[in-house]
Amino acid sequence: MEPIRCRIAACREALQDDKEWSFYLINDSDATLDLAVLDAIDYEWGNMGNSEAPDVRVTGVTPGASVLLWRDDGDGAELRMALSLRVRMRDRAVPLQFEFPMLYKKRDLPVVDGLGKPGWQVAAEG
Repeated sequence: MEPIRCRIAACREALQDDKEWSFYLINDSDATLDLAVLDAIDYEWGNMGNSEAPDVRVTGVTPGASVLLWRDDGDGAELRMALSLRVRMRDRAVPLQFEFPMLYKKRDLPVVDGLGKPGWQVAAEG
């Protein structure tokens, strides 16, 4: 069975919404993602943490395509973050988790392949 492969790229960008970071889902699979659901964003600093459940849904992400999944106000960039997704492709659904370091410390980010924007990318497969 073909694996479901995705990346999420965190890009620092201003989009006139008072938020600082965009999180893009990139489909690295050979088939269209029928559905991707962002179930949770977990934040951690030392042994303290919290989470939110945004329940963001995107559909029809074709191979090689990207879609803006989440915008963060920048507070999360000061913490370690983990984005938990459920992704469905054809008749298969898998959970995927993408863990990000403290993004505010990252400078001179490389351009993300398939997105054309500088960012920090994390890959997952299921």
